[in-house]
Amino acid sequence: MTDTLRDLIRQADEGRCVYLSRVRDAFRDSDNGIFCRVDLTLGGAMSYLIRLPLPRDPGEDAFVREYFYARIYNLISVLGGKTMTLTVPYGNAWARELCASLPDVFDVKKPRSERKGFGKCLNVTDRANEALRCDPFRFLIEDGEPQAPARERKAPGRDAASAFRRAVLNARSGRLCGMDVGGTDIKAVAVLDGKIRAVKEYDWHPAVFRHIDELIQPILLLARVMRAALCVTDDSPGELLDARDRMLDKAAAAETMAAAAAEIESALDTPGFDALGVCFPDVVIDNLIVGGETLKTRGIREASPDYEKEFTRLTVLKDLLGECLAPGGIVRMTNDGSMAAYTAAAELASSPEKAAEVPDGIFAHTLGTELGSGWIDEEGKIPQIPLEVYNCIIDLGSRPERAHGVLDLRSNRNFNTGLAGTLQKYASQSGAYRLVFKHFNEGQIRELFDAGFILRRGSGVFAVTQPADMRKPLLERIMSMACQGVPEAEEVFREIGEYLAVTWEETEDILCPKTKSRVLFGRFVKRRRVFELMQEGAARLLPAEFQAADDSMAYTPLMLDLRNDPVYTVAQFGQAVGAVYYAAAGRTAPENDQ
Repeated sequence: MTDTLRDLIRQADEGRCVYLSRVRDAFRDSDNGIFCRVDLTLGGAMSYLIRLPLPRDPGEDAFVREYFYARIYNLISVLGGKTMTLTVPYGNAWARELCASLPDVFDVKKPRSERKGFGKCLNVTDRANEALRCDPFRFLIEDGEPQAPARERKAPGRDAASAFRRAVLNARSGRLCGMDVGGTDIKAVAVLDGKIRAVKEYDWHPAVFRHIDELIQPILLLARVMRAALCVTDDSPGELLDARDRMLDKAAAAETMAAAAAEIESALDTPGFDALGVCFPDVVIDNLIVGGETLKTRGIREASPDYEKEFTRLTVLKDLLGECLAPGGIVRMTNDGSMAAYTAAAELASSPEKAAEVPDGIFAHTLGTELGSGWIDEEGKIPQIPLEVYNCIIDLGSRPERAHGVLDLRSNRNFNTGLAGTLQKYASQSGAYRLVFKHFNEGQIRELFDAGFILRRGSGVFAVTQPADMRKPLLERIMSMACQGVPEAEEVFREIGEYLAVTWEETEDILCPKTKSRVLFGRFVKRRRVFELMQEGAARLLPAEFQAADDSMAYTPLMLDLRNDPVYTVAQFGQAVGAVYYAAAGRTAPENDQ
């Protein structure tokens, strides 16, 4: 065991990836183990046996501790919970001291604003517990004999595929809207009686916002725009058609959209939506946004003198969106990753050839500004857990990249926590940027500087965001190079595929989902060659099966509308359509549709 541990430390020092799953495998035969049980906020528990070698010197001790803290951090990031009980073997003073260090390492007793590093995950858990009227999270330690974890699985209580098909049927009538809120843009679709009538993409940069209103108001404005767009028909007067085109233009400024919407509202009756679905890039439990630790709210966290009070205002977003509803209309919100899984489930359930996959559940990832993750279980339900997989640590190596500041493109440190090796900087837009500096040659990197995609500031390297935000164009350049067969760019996406394989292993270990497939959404899969490269990279580590949520995953009427559109794609707007179905699932369909 010692030789293996020393090999892992050497690989980390050399700058190589040391995947958490590989360390877990290396420690699997250790006789030393700590039993861990997480009591979930809404009931139930999950248990794990964390095996650890006894370190023989300070270097080994530091590595084993980092591994142990990463395991605990990942469990809390994914599961949340009320308590975590750790059972320490009788007489094992080192293991007891290790567990006793957790409250300090995770800043349990500190105010949320003062928590750093590992402690940041408790902010999300405590906000969720508070919203659900539970006590703050705490660690409990006891002596005993570590047990093998029990993984009992309940039998499905309903026909999940039929439930998704009913949601699709419910979307055949009425005024519906779906919104996909992301880190660099918001995408929305408006549906009238089962047909997509308006599509809108709006670029924004929420990470630089200083007040919660800056985040809320664009979402409310887009809901208003989509409501107005549904009221303009091809027979409307020319000036109203022009107003609709102006506000749906991708480049339209907020002022332009508001003025055009007002023009339509003054000329026409603009009835509200019967159902509005929103996928939001944060932890959402029971329609309440309770996370507050993502990059999207970083600027607000830093600027606000009372962030907890400021963030609480975001929890009323559902009520504010209610102003765009018709009498009896509903708003349904969930996390963007969960919406991806829901979208995939609705499509697959509507395919005679694919419907058999749905009873095992659906696990999905969105690859964009960050990594979103969603899980529909065997009962067709969204588990009410944080599922912040993007925050999970998957790499204990790549140590030279830790030297850079968190905003530096070359850094593997999390924007929010400062922790190294989290998926935020691996399977994401930021991961692609980081890998450019790992795989591109000097000439290729110089071209990116010369083209205005990146810049130097002091000793750091950053993406250009002013006067134009070049983050999406930079990713498009990297993807185009990969599709053109540039070897260095191809390797960027193969390595991201490796990270997805490790993500698979980590979620498999924590959640043990019945489904053995992963569906990928987002900008990374809108080009088939990029998806193929990621699949190739994943195959280096394990025979993982990924499905691309592109035009091939279009079975429902609305998704087929999107697939046949000459401009918009399933990969881009699929989750917005999924949000329509998610909203429709909560309404009672007219009798003739049932």
